[in-house]
Amino acid sequence: MTQSQASVAVETTNIEEVQVSSGGDSEAVAEEPQTNESAETPSPTPSTACTGDSNLKKRKRTSEIWLNFKNNDRGKVYCVHCQKHYKAVKAGTTTHLWRHLESCVHYKRHQGKTAGLIPISETQLGVVDEGDRVWVNGKWDPVKDREMLANVIVGHELPFMFSEYSLFRKYMLYNNPLWQKVSRTTITRECMKVVESERDKLKKIFKDVDKVSLTSDCWTSNRTVGFMCITAHYIDSGWNLQKRIITFKDLSPPHSGEVISDAILEAIRKWGIEDKIGTITLDNASNNDKAAGLLRLSFEARDKLHFLGYFFHIRCCAHILNLVVQDGLGKIDKGLNKIREGVKYLKKSQARLVKFGEIATQLGICTNRSLCIDVKTRWNSTYHMLDVAIHYKLAFEGYAQRDSNFEWLPRRDQWEKAEKVRNLLTVFNETTKVFSGSSYPTSNLFLVEIFNVKKAICDAYVSNDEFTREMSLAMYEKFEKYWGEVNVLMAVASILDPRLKMVSVKFVYGVLYFRNEVESRIDVVMQKLRALYDLYAKEFMSSSEAAASTAAREAAGPSSSAQPYSGGTNNFWRYLESTWGEEPPVADLDSYLKEPVFQHRSSSPFDVLQWWKTNAVRYPILSKLAKDVLCIPITTVSSESAFSAGGRILDDYRSSLKENVVENLVCGGDWIRANTRAEMQTIEHAAKAEEDLIVKIPIGQLSIN
Repeated sequence: MTQSQASVAVETTNIEEVQVSSGGDSEAVAEEPQTNESAETPSPTPSTACTGDSNLKKRKRTSEIWLNFKNNDRGKVYCVHCQKHYKAVKAGTTTHLWRHLESCVHYKRHQGKTAGLIPISETQLGVVDEGDRVWVNGKWDPVKDREMLANVIVGHELPFMFSEYSLFRKYMLYNNPLWQKVSRTTITRECMKVVESERDKLKKIFKDVDKVSLTSDCWTSNRTVGFMCITAHYIDSGWNLQKRIITFKDLSPPHSGEVISDAILEAIRKWGIEDKIGTITLDNASNNDKAAGLLRLSFEARDKLHFLGYFFHIRCCAHILNLVVQDGLGKIDKGLNKIREGVKYLKKSQARLVKFGEIATQLGICTNRSLCIDVKTRWNSTYHMLDVAIHYKLAFEGYAQRDSNFEWLPRRDQWEKAEKVRNLLTVFNETTKVFSGSSYPTSNLFLVEIFNVKKAICDAYVSNDEFTREMSLAMYEKFEKYWGEVNVLMAVASILDPRLKMVSVKFVYGVLYFRNEVESRIDVVMQKLRALYDLYAKEFMSSSEAAASTAAREAAGPSSSAQPYSGGTNNFWRYLESTWGEEPPVADLDSYLKEPVFQHRSSSPFDVLQWWKTNAVRYPILSKLAKDVLCIPITTVSSESAFSAGGRILDDYRSSLKENVVENLVCGGDWIRANTRAEMQTIEHAAKAEEDLIVKIPIGQLSIN
């Protein structure tokens, strides 16, 4: 070999060594993006510097960062993992790119690294509430993935087969190529594990709750299987009203009072809350009355009847209003038949609806309201039917002139009667909306709202119109039958609303009762309120003495209990303990009643629970009473709403699900949705579409929704 050939061989060997020490192969070097001609040249490695070769010093090192970044045609660089773009720095520095890799979730998943907990922003999830945050690990975890999928299926009431849907699998593989298919059997087990986990969490919450109020109702599925739902209502440590479905079980026939009471006792014992039940709200069926009586005896036998037994059985106020209205509508049902049949006639044909919509538009009537067909067992649907029909009154008359087959045009006097019924039912409709709330206390609102109902009935009763007087007579009799059974609780709850206090009781009682009865009835309410307050004051003092005694022993030390009182430092606590009970506790009930009512002038709704949370220090005893009373629901709507979920779960395609699986899905879905404040739009829309009562009015050739 000649000297020149040996020199070339040495240079070739040195170049290969430099490439290996740079950590890249020949292809990586060839694809290196050149951001600028004056790019920064890193210092040579020590081994290269020792050679003294000037040609090797001029060669650029290839940074490993360019394995994760590329140039685009707009003079920018972007991350190949998350596609985030950065400006190309003229100096050629890559510090900002390395900094990006340190926080790039997609890069870390690609590398299979665990990078702590990274928050997903609420805007990505469409979540508005600050309390909703989702945390994911930097590394994809198949176990966590199955758990999240189980939450989706249970929370959104999806079938177990959802995990095997081909389009769902394609979507998941597109987002994560590492995703593994989950079978129906596996996700079923995972769903049950999620429900059990939520059940354990709820049991721990119940341990810290003082009082729990129950609502219960029964329902028959499409398989004619009877189910009973029990919902627990309580106020948590943050003074927020909470509700949880604790039982949704099949109920063996016959649904007698004994069967219902036994099922309720079994459920509360299973949850460990049998000593915390304050009230139970049921509808007005005779078997429920018997069940409430049996439950009361059971609680009395164990000396666990709270509120001195005043409020143990609460009758569903929404059901009472329904009975009142149904008695009134039964007297005038024939007068509404023409409107009902006219709406049915229009619904049967799309062409008729199109013509009706065109006539309404020509008459200048807004067509954004939909015709409603009523259901005789739901009086509020009758109200909506009349309200919309009166809105399209002129359109009905115009359509009757163009369609000779339309035989159901009401006369003028029938329209007048319909308007009178609508006006009376408006009051009931607004009151039912208030009573049906489950996210805010309702017991404190009853007194004012029921006054509006009684006033509307009395105004109709004393009117000169025979039609409305006949309707109101039946309503008045039913109202008087049930009013006396709920007035004391609602009066006490109204007094515990700082905006109302005694003002509401004096005003409403002055209207509802004869003048010579008002004072005596108010005295009955105050006697029961003071009896409840004294009970809570006694419990408060007992708990305070126990806590102070414990604190004194801890402060005095273990040997102080054997020393007689001699004025020493440790014995001071014993002397202080001996003075307890000499002075009666300050009655914060009296100071609360003496203060003027709270003036709420804000446009935002008044939160009575947050007011008591803020003033709990001023009224330590009364605030505990308010906390227990204000969580009492006055309707069974929260339990009835569970039947909509049960109907969606037990549809025609899943009617063979076992009863325990149905209970887990209904209860678990309720618990998951309660923990996730984001609104479940899918479930809400499904509930609204449960019955085909609404008929859109098309204009021109628009299709019917």
